[in-house]
Amino acid sequence: MSTNKSKKAEKVQRYFIKGMHCSSCELLIKQNILNLEGIQDVKVSLTKSQVTIYAKAPGKIPSAEHLNSLFQDLGYSFHNDEQYEKDLAKGDIQKVLLITGIFALIFYAFEKSNIFMRFSINPNSTPLGYFLFGIAAGISSCAALVGGLLLSLSKKWNTMYNGNKTKSILPFIYFNASRIATFAIFGGILGYLGSMFTVSIQATAVVTVLIAALMLVVGFQMIGIKWFHRFNLNLTKNNRFLDKNQEVQGKYLPAIVGAMTFFVPCGFTLVAQGTILTTGNFWSGFVNLLAFSLGTLPILAVISFSSVKFYSNPVASKRFSLLSGALIVFFAFYAINSQLNVLGLKSLNDISFSKESSPESLGDAIGDSKYQVIQMDASGFEYYPRQISIKSGVKTRWEINNKGAVGCAQAVYGPGLYPEVIYLKSGMNSVEFIAPKPGIYKISCSMGMVTPVIVKVI
Repeated sequence: MSTNKSKKAEKVQRYFIKGMHCSSCELLIKQNILNLEGIQDVKVSLTKSQVTIYAKAPGKIPSAEHLNSLFQDLGYSFHNDEQYEKDLAKGDIQKVLLITGIFALIFYAFEKSNIFMRFSINPNSTPLGYFLFGIAAGISSCAALVGGLLLSLSKKWNTMYNGNKTKSILPFIYFNASRIATFAIFGGILGYLGSMFTVSIQATAVVTVLIAALMLVVGFQMIGIKWFHRFNLNLTKNNRFLDKNQEVQGKYLPAIVGAMTFFVPCGFTLVAQGTILTTGNFWSGFVNLLAFSLGTLPILAVISFSSVKFYSNPVASKRFSLLSGALIVFFAFYAINSQLNVLGLKSLNDISFSKESSPESLGDAIGDSKYQVIQMDASGFEYYPRQISIKSGVKTRWEINNKGAVGCAQAVYGPGLYPEVIYLKSGMNSVEFIAPKPGIYKISCSMGMVTPVIVKVI
């Protein structure tokens, strides 16, 4: 009995690893060791910085020296004793934080300038109009959601082909090609179905928040915050078929993720899809959403190619991973904040250093009933006044004077007040509803990007 136990123990070997900094490292190390002759199973732990190797025979266990030779170009080293990871130099961290801060300021400046918000589409827009709208989407809100999602997956996809630059670009090609094809096909379906198909803005907002929450976990893992390493987001980790089949992980999974971005869209995508619904024409929907997806392609292509370049360099890989993690966290918080506005929940926009007074506006009698009026202006990328007070349970007329609203500011949404998105026409727009129960409500655009108007119902 003891002899059998001794032989079984000799088939298992544990090594400590230096150089791991995200869950994708687990996958890369596992795949490479599984490809060695005589290996039955491999278990890699990022949190413990170790690997446990199970072999068919004692002689098949690779030595630490052999593993170090195998992984020397990828920046990993294997040891029999526990090693303490040396963090990035203080100067490297400062540079990453500086670059992230500069990027955030530039992104914020573009948002405030409304340069890209001035691109808009309507049911009569040409494919060129949708293409320009897609460019605006790629540089703003779609960069925050879809770009952030792509960035969070880039490390894993780049490790599929062990740093081979030519092959490492394949998952990104599959992702973007699948995304474009899905937008074209489903754009045609939306155009054909017309009013028979509706997109739930609340459901989309919830899905977006969940996606952004997963992005936050990935971002913090890439930064190196160990507490987040307890969340295993690698769904293929314990699947031996997928572990050994790079064709499946490198081709089909990226294509599936690319196709799914149609259903977890950014705010610009919602506007494009909503506009397509009004056309009632398959080919119009097909061509226009194809043009829109092509407009989003340049920024996604930049993310794809830059990640391949930096992750193929062992020296730059860790710095780029830290930078990517910081950007993913920024994008995720941005996406969550805007969707909280869409859902009418508290967000960072509620932080105000100045208070506006906005008197309650009540109208005159209509027959035997009373009604109150909300009077609001939409100009550029802003709504005025910023604070409104109305009475609960009273018939209300909401008057919106469109004085040149741009971008998604043309799609007004007040969750809890009025159930639908109000697509503004030039001049005066009005709808009627019964004021809800007392509380605090928000009015923003359908993307949640316009600074919200606070409505107090008393």
